[in-house]
Amino acid sequence: MSAFGNSSGNSSGNRQRHGAYGEYQPSSQYREGAGQELEDDPNDKSSRLKGKVTMLKEVAINIGDEIRDQNQFLTTMGQDMEGMGGRLAQTMKNFYEMWARQGCGPFFYLTIFALCVTVFMYIYLKAR
Repeated sequence: MSAFGNSSGNSSGNRQRHGAYGEYQPSSQYREGAGQELEDDPNDKSSRLKGKVTMLKEVAINIGDEIRDQNQFLTTMGQDMEGMGGRLAQTMKNFYEMWARQGCGPFFYLTIFALCVTVFMYIYLKAR
């Protein structure tokens, strides 16, 4: 009996152990399967592999197209935001000019309006 089990028996399914160093010899069942594998049509395997490669190529192309579309969308969105920033700056400038001409009257009315809306919403939500 060796350190790896019985050296003359079938210790691991379809492989037999022979020799002092644990060399494996395939069983007859394994050899028949290997022979059948060698007899398979190589063209069938190559066509399956070619199909998989084609599919991966299509996926890579679709990913590239999607990235290009998303980059274009982000560029357009960035340009739109820059335009909105200019408009907002002009609106704030107009608001400050109006404030300087009319004093604090519009600000006072705006504050009263906001306070009334807040109180109305509070009462409405509380009553529900």
